[in-house]
Amino acid sequence: MHRSLSFLLSKFKEEDMKKFLVLFLTIALASASMALDLSSLKVNGDFRARYTMNQNATNDTFTVARARIKISGNVTDDLFVVVQPDFAGLSNATPAVTLADAYGQLNMGAVKVRAGQFLVPFAYDSGAYKTIIYPSHYNVIVADRDFGMALLGKVSEASFMASLTNGNRSGADDNKSKDIAARVILPTPIAEVGVSGYYGYTGAAAVAQQAYGAYLKSVIGESDVLAEYVGGDNWAGTAKLSNVYLRISKKIGALEPLAQYQMYDPNTSTANDAVNTLTIGLNKHLDEKSRLVLNYNLVGEETTSVDNNTLVLQAQVVI
Repeated sequence: MHRSLSFLLSKFKEEDMKKFLVLFLTIALASASMALDLSSLKVNGDFRARYTMNQNATNDTFTVARARIKISGNVTDDLFVVVQPDFAGLSNATPAVTLADAYGQLNMGAVKVRAGQFLVPFAYDSGAYKTIIYPSHYNVIVADRDFGMALLGKVSEASFMASLTNGNRSGADDNKSKDIAARVILPTPIAEVGVSGYYGYTGAAAVAQQAYGAYLKSVIGESDVLAEYVGGDNWAGTAKLSNVYLRISKKIGALEPLAQYQMYDPNTSTANDAVNTLTIGLNKHLDEKSRLVLNYNLVGEETTSVDNNTLVLQAQVVI
């Protein structure tokens, strides 16, 4: 199976991907039954200012963690577009503007086709994490966003998304193979269940990369519970890692206290190198989307202990 899949991916070159995307966008625009209607576009924003106090650092820091403007909407009955630049990098020593999302999505009935740069359907969507610090596997085992194509749809109660991407978050690939990712989410009476997988090659040497993940999301005694496991090759193709994550939170009015535990092993072949992090947090909800977030992270290494606990405060404003 792996050999045949490897052969298929190696034949789908970057030039083929570009031709495929041009063809897709041409068909999408040509099939529009009406003129583009830009009046339906919506503009949203997500701004996050962060203060970090690190136990082992000589100075504390204020940073702009996110400054995104999202433009989205239907330009025809069947074509949905998203463009989302991030201006947070303008506060760096070397100012830069990055592009989080830029894609078109064609509605073909039961299935939607997406082309451009988008969030890869592997593991859990970062937007659902209620703490400031995402699990350590995020953007390490698999690049969070990449350039390519995807199919989205729903079968009975289960929703799915499968993608074919470059594998390196860039429009310019560094090997001939394309990467495959897929995620299936199934709601049940007990919990929402999600499983995902990733297969491809990384770097100019085309090192094989495989990863898998699963999560459970439920409500137990009026508390929100999220459990997740992710394992597989890291993005660089140099080691296998694993990540276990558990979070419990409960909203009480505008306040939401929470506790999160994470056990992250950056190399499963090396003994006693895992890092265990316990986060005690408090969210103050300003409205449905905006909030103040306070985290205290107690970090424990299985090897030599390091004084690297952190206190992090973040203001998130979403419009």
